[in-house]
Amino acid sequence: MQNVHAANEANYLTYQGKYKGLLGWILSTDHKRIGLLYLYSIMTMFSVGVLLGLAMKFELLAPGKTIMEAKTYNATFTVHGVIMIFMVVIPGLPAVFGNFLMPIMIVAKDVAFPKLNLLSWWLYVLGVCLVLSAILFGNGTPDTGWTFYAPYSFKTGANLLPAVFGAFVLGFSSILTGLNFLVTIHRLRCPGLTWSKLPLFVWTLYGTAWIQLLATPVIGITLVLIALERIFGLEFSIRHLAEIQFFTNIYFGFIPTLQFIL
Repeated sequence: MQNVHAANEANYLTYQGKYKGLLGWILSTDHKRIGLLYLYSIMTMFSVGVLLGLAMKFELLAPGKTIMEAKTYNATFTVHGVIMIFMVVIPGLPAVFGNFLMPIMIVAKDVAFPKLNLLSWWLYVLGVCLVLSAILFGNGTPDTGWTFYAPYSFKTGANLLPAVFGAFVLGFSSILTGLNFLVTIHRLRCPGLTWSKLPLFVWTLYGTAWIQLLATPVIGITLVLIALERIFGLEFSIRHLAEIQFFTNIYFGFIPTLQFIL
């Protein structure tokens, strides 16, 4: 009887499974813990992005050089954009609130694929590390802007490839999260919770998941083409590549956020 009472009293903050301490968090498949892991990671990167944004504002206080050179300003602008778009805006709303609240709102014990959910967070961390490695190592910080638009992304001498690969891995994280949410909403809704009775928040996550699943591979292809051009010197149609980048950046980056707000 005491064991049953202890199990009922346990929650996602106090539960001790196979691993304890920090390992109990970073290896946990509980959707609420993973949501909090995303929250802590995203808030950390958001703080870095804010500091870079403040540095740019200080540079613009007066004409001419204030605290950094023009090339450094371009690099700061690029890293700030990559952090805010790929590490905060795109994964932030669905990964944090979706992981934490969506299974509860449809009365499911967890998401459909808990281990895949944990893998998506680890891919997020890997993508962050790759982008940061572009800053710390190589010939210079990327200076193309967060869009990596061609043809400048082909020609710049900055250390662009780690940032491109990092954005590609972050896209995989979003794809896995979107796939997980779609299967969870389709298959794990409680009996009686029909489509017409779904909470509006779950509908926004459902729409966002489809966009993540369909739009992310397209922008991933553009990143692969940029990497192939820089590594092997292959020639692609710059005009068509730029068009693909422009439209996928809009759909992939901003429409999910607008859906969430609406």
